[in-house]
Amino acid sequence: MIELRGERVLLRGYRPEEVDVALERIEESMRRFGHDARDDARAARRARLERSGTRTEWEVMFAIVVDGQVIGDVQGRCSDQAMPQGVWEIGIEIHDEHDRGRGLGRQAIALLTDHLFEEQGAHRVQATTDVDNAAMRRVLEVLGFTHEGTLRGFMPMRDGPPRDYEMYAITEDDRMRNR
Repeated sequence: MIELRGERVLLRGYRPEEVDVALERIEESMRRFGHDARDDARAARRARLERSGTRTEWEVMFAIVVDGQVIGDVQGRCSDQAMPQGVWEIGIEIHDEHDRGRGLGRQAIALLTDHLFEEQGAHRVQATTDVDNAAMRRVLEVLGFTHEGTLRGFMPMRDGPPRDYEMYAITEDDRMRNR
């Protein structure tokens, strides 16, 4: 089981007693952003949570823990079928509004990004975020990610047209120059 420690943040796998709560939070977030949290996909979501803290064939996921409490999760995804070898896509979910804006997500993204470069063979780490997510865009920029453009009509929404997303990335060369 992989654990990554920062100054205030611990990234680790979900514990068995945390899986049901995390599953509810993920599905709540999916619905909030207009995505279908279908019951037939629930077993797959549960399996992802149960394998968190380990590298699977296409993902590494961690619970974000602060002061002993899970506040969200962060994921790195790679797939030989979807992306070139060494390219990772990252994502993050901070569950409660009061945990946002405190630098916790930034530290989690930094820990995960370092882990992907240092331990998982990444040569590029990328992230997409909604055009209106100024906080996430700022985090990525502070961490040295470069804005690469707008993905128009990228994210399908259940109630409305697809949303535009912004693409950011950092390469191993960028990272070494920024150190």
